Amino acid sequence: MNSKRVLLLAEDRLLNQLYRARFEAEGFQVDAARTGTAALKLAAEQRPDAVVLDPLIISPEVPEIITRLRAEAATQSVPIIALPTNRPQFTEAARNAGATCALARAANPIASAIDAVQTSLGLASTTGLQKNVTFLADDSWLKQGLQSAPDAINLMRQTLHNAARDPRDVQALREFLQRIHNFTEQMHLLGQRHIFHFGSALEALAHDLVKLPAQSNPSTLRTLGQAVDFLTTLIADKHRGRTKDPGSAQALVVDDEEGARRIIMAGTQTVGLKPVAAATPTTALAALSAETFDLIFLDVGMPEMNGFDLCAKIRAFPAHEKTPIVFITGMATFQNRVQSNLCGGNDFVGKPFNIAELAVKALMWVFKGHLGLT
Repeated sequence: MNSKRVLLLAEDRLLNQLYRARFEAEGFQVDAARTGTAALKLAAEQRPDAVVLDPLIISPEVPEIITRLRAEAATQSVPIIALPTNRPQFTEAARNAGATCALARAANPIASAIDAVQTSLGLASTTGLQKNVTFLADDSWLKQGLQSAPDAINLMRQTLHNAARDPRDVQALREFLQRIHNFTEQMHLLGQRHIFHFGSALEALAHDLVKLPAQSNPSTLRTLGQAVDFLTTLIADKHRGRTKDPGSAQALVVDDEEGARRIIMAGTQTVGLKPVAAATPTTALAALSAETFDLIFLDVGMPEMNGFDLCAKIRAFPAHEKTPIVFITGMATFQNRVQSNLCGGNDFVGKPFNIAELAVKALMWVFKGHLGLT
């Protein structure tokens, strides 16, 4: 058994416990913290041989934590390992502040972290964990994660509610980002692949709003609220594991504006869907006659036929009677919302577009289609 001490910083309680248990199983002494302030205090008291941290910590932020660690003689040269994250901006910020290395996504993130610490300390690898073999949490960890998920989702709702009060309140948006990030990383570690995939899309949208608060508007906030509610559906026993690989799903994008089509298609591609473009209702109807689609984005205002009339025609195709249809409109009025429902539409998203919002909306409705919830 080695006597090396590791300081672990991860805000999420379950992530903290999982990493700590595995590091201790490899003989490391572990001091675990869930805030940057607590981590800095432990670093001063315990003088760790290595630091492993989540790049997305908000109190204080990780660059400040690393800078302060590097300013102290006891931790000036200790290896600092940044855990994987979906947002490269936070990873890059950790590197720029002085992190020794930042881990990429791996099948077994815990094995990658242990290996990075062992390598940085010149220790021989003794772990039986393999980085290229998917990490499988034992039943007790999985049960604990799923039991705690409703509380985690409720925390997301609370922080989102605070953000909705003042959409330009970056701190409230940042807290929401922290919550969805924690949940997403937890689902990744617990092997819940499709929940992780959806959470990653939601995390990307939250990050966009933190970076550009001006994009926080009724449409994006509504989409965030829908997505948080849908997480409750995804974790339910009767639905969990029933969603299919989104890479096999096709999305039809119907819009007479080329620029709009490109943006919508980019949003669907972000989450792995295969988009097909149609510039006119006639082209769309021909495509629908020839192929089956898992999702349709439909512009409201088109010269040949408006989107509402086209939607009614689409519902006459037996293969597309229940295909999710999301309207694209710059006129998100109450009247349009009512009409979209009356003609058979499922949802709408407002212009100007946010690609991350389109991605969340697309993946949510594809998964709802898989679960028969359309």
